[in-house]
Amino acid sequence: MLQENVYLVLGCYGRKEDGFTLCPSTENRILRIDDSLAYFEEIWSYLETIGLLDKPLININAVQNFVFRMQDRFDQKIKKLWSEQQFNTLERFIHMHKTCGLYVRLLVINEGDGAFILEGLERVEIRGTKIEEPESKYLNESNLVTIRSRR
Repeated sequence: MLQENVYLVLGCYGRKEDGFTLCPSTENRILRIDDSLAYFEEIWSYLETIGLLDKPLININAVQNFVFRMQDRFDQKIKKLWSEQQFNTLERFIHMHKTCGLYVRLLVINEGDGAFILEGLERVEIRGTKIEEPESKYLNESNLVTIRSRR
């Protein structure tokens, strides 16, 4: 039996100017939507009402309003949907990436099919070999002696 995980994702399309990459594009999972959330059914209903089940939100103002409404509307009984620090991070992301083009979408991942993406950092070991410096073609021992003796 496959277990589906549904995430709310906030991302940007990236931006280049004159061949210089200002932002390579990025997306962040900002909320796992499961039945452990208070108002789970209401959240699904809201996502369906705004059409997020069919297509991503791509209007910058709609994305910003969506994040603010989710925070205001769906208190988790004793706490907010996102902590104050998390919400401030979302706000900064929105302001920093407005020029990239923002989107909010749903991401469904099946744990059993091998497509599960790790959320933690991966450690990669990089090994290299020491490159010996080639001897200079222009300055060798005899040339240095000649130059020093001219003083």
